[in-house]
Amino acid sequence: MKYSIESTNFDVCLQLKVFEADIKYSSNTILTISVSSDGFCANTDMDIDIKEFVTFVDTLSSLYTTLNGIAIIQEPYGERQFIEFSADRSGHIGIRGKLSSNGRGGFDQELSFENSIDQTYLPDFINNLSSLCTKYR
Repeated sequence: MKYSIESTNFDVCLQLKVFEADIKYSSNTILTISVSSDGFCANTDMDIDIKEFVTFVDTLSSLYTTLNGIAIIQEPYGERQFIEFSADRSGHIGIRGKLSSNGRGGFDQELSFENSIDQTYLPDFINNLSSLCTKYR
């Protein structure tokens, strides 16, 4: 299933593949991230822990409610790719990150991005992600 935010100048789409047999290990999920920020695009995979993703979703929910804090999900190893959401009191949600091709095709590519959206884009995104996370709480 895809979980996405689509705004005028910023889109992000997340897909998760959890490896149930590896749940006890710190890298048990592939998070595929697609980002388009002001015309710059990247699509890559991150190896993460589903339990860390649950924490990310809970923190993102709190960030939306309080308009305070930072929610980040990142690789524990490798290229240290990440995506981070932050809030300000006026209802703007900053989104920044670093994505890498991990040398696919023999070449390294990297996209560092930063953009913002209105907080109204978050409720459906958070609710859908929270539904996924219920199983891993």
